[in-house]
Amino acid sequence: MGGGLKEAVSFAYFKMICELRIKNLAVVEDTVLKLNRGLNVLTGSTGAGKSIILTAVSLLSGDRARKTLIRKGAQNLFVEGTFKIQKNWPLKNILGMDSDDDLLLIRRQINANGNNRIWINGILSTNSTAKKITGMLFELHGQHKQQELLNPDSHIDYLDSRGDYDSLLINCEKKVKEFRNTYNELLKLKKEENRNREKKDFLEYQYNELIKLNLQTGLKDRLKKKIGKAKNIHKFMSALQKSKNLLENSNGSVIDNLEKIRKELQSISSIDDKWGKTASRIEELVSGLNEVRREIEYSFESDPFEPEDLESLQQEIALIQSAERKYDKNYDELIEYRDYLGTVLKSLKEGSDEIIENRTKIGKIKNELIPILEELSNQRVKTAAILDKDVTEELRQLGIEGALFITEINQMKIKSLYSEDYELNLPLKGWDSVEFMLRTNIGEDIQPLCDIVSGGELSRVTLVLRSLLVEKKSIPTLIFDEIDAGLGADIGDKVSDKMSDLSENYQLICITHLAQIAAGARQHIVIKKNVKEGRTISSAFQIEGKQRVNEIARLLGGEKKLSFELATELIKEKSARSSAG
Repeated sequence: MGGGLKEAVSFAYFKMICELRIKNLAVVEDTVLKLNRGLNVLTGSTGAGKSIILTAVSLLSGDRARKTLIRKGAQNLFVEGTFKIQKNWPLKNILGMDSDDDLLLIRRQINANGNNRIWINGILSTNSTAKKITGMLFELHGQHKQQELLNPDSHIDYLDSRGDYDSLLINCEKKVKEFRNTYNELLKLKKEENRNREKKDFLEYQYNELIKLNLQTGLKDRLKKKIGKAKNIHKFMSALQKSKNLLENSNGSVIDNLEKIRKELQSISSIDDKWGKTASRIEELVSGLNEVRREIEYSFESDPFEPEDLESLQQEIALIQSAERKYDKNYDELIEYRDYLGTVLKSLKEGSDEIIENRTKIGKIKNELIPILEELSNQRVKTAAILDKDVTEELRQLGIEGALFITEINQMKIKSLYSEDYELNLPLKGWDSVEFMLRTNIGEDIQPLCDIVSGGELSRVTLVLRSLLVEKKSIPTLIFDEIDAGLGADIGDKVSDKMSDLSENYQLICITHLAQIAAGARQHIVIKKNVKEGRTISSAFQIEGKQRVNEIARLLGGEKKLSFELATELIKEKSARSSAG
């Protein structure tokens, strides 16, 4: 299409769909489509099952599987696509293919129990992998794609797909996500701060109440031990006193008696050395008992208990237990809550450290993001100028002689970039809004595409944009579903010529009702519906010669002699043009 496409490097002969097999898909029982390079057309009566071909291709590309697609009475369906690829294809290493392999096989099976699987070169794979791979092999343009063009929200994607700034788009999305996450965290912190500010008096009351308890790690356990001692002070002191007396009593102290025994045994150690060892063990016992005596003496001196201590200790632990019940927290959780309240009240007074940190981070992100947004806008403006020129030229060649295509780019006001008082409103694709504008006749005003375009005009705009897209992405195969919708015979002839031009560098697969497009095909496949044993079956087969003349005559309007003559002439004309091209 246009100069750009005519000058494109021919690579469709290195990558293309060679064969498509479909089994038990709706009314298709088992059929095989062998496809060629250049223009392949599929024709057939309305309802013959042509759209099922598109369904099969979409299943290979990882689209959603529905068990309702399975032919009635069958346990499963499968579709299988064989693709020719070039030897240096980048994904070969990922797929584990040898350098000499030039065929890629993708197989999808859907079972009646709802399970579905996809294989790539015989290895079980995933739908997302299949989508990635097939996205480099073909572009499927069905009716929904055409309607998508009427939605201005999709126009930015069309524009960006034509541009040469993919890395800029990736950086923009990454930086916008970072800005969004930080901005949302700031809003969350501010919301929490506002809630805390509203109940500041209550938080201060709780904090002061807990401060008065003088909570410390392990304090409660220490209080319990002290209370236990205080409750049994007399028994405690009596036991210590008796122990002290037994250790120190001059008439029969344990220590003195052991010392005497030690000396006696030591005196006989020269006779039998084992008693010297026993004397040493007794000496260790005496040393230990002396240590016990010193601990008892220290307890008398440093740990006295007065009768009034018990009451104050019990009051202190009662206040702690009351706070535990009131706040529904254990002792350690009370300490954590007190510290949390202190932090909250400090932030309300001085400003939240987290909020200050987030504001600083947002400032840094914005300093990095805004230049990216500005550069992205500049690149879109440059790309739009080229796109507008190419599309306008192509549309005029396709019969819209007064065509003027303009890509309108406006910069949205992103309030969240300049004030944190607004909800986040920055799209991942940047701050540009893009809308395609079209004039179809000289002297008319240019208007939004979705407001003025007719069915035939929309088909031509779509054909031009999708063709330019595959040129940019180096996609070798373009599949069209009734791109001729709304076209008359005169314009259909122009579209046919343009598709012939396009097929010089790309493999085209086109479902059509237009005789002019069908006549220009390198390969013509007919989809027919028959009844076999009470069941409807759709099948596909290639036609040539007289069969092809008959089919094109049908497309021209019937089986009259004039239709056959026109069909024959049309095939010759398109064949001659193709040979000349």
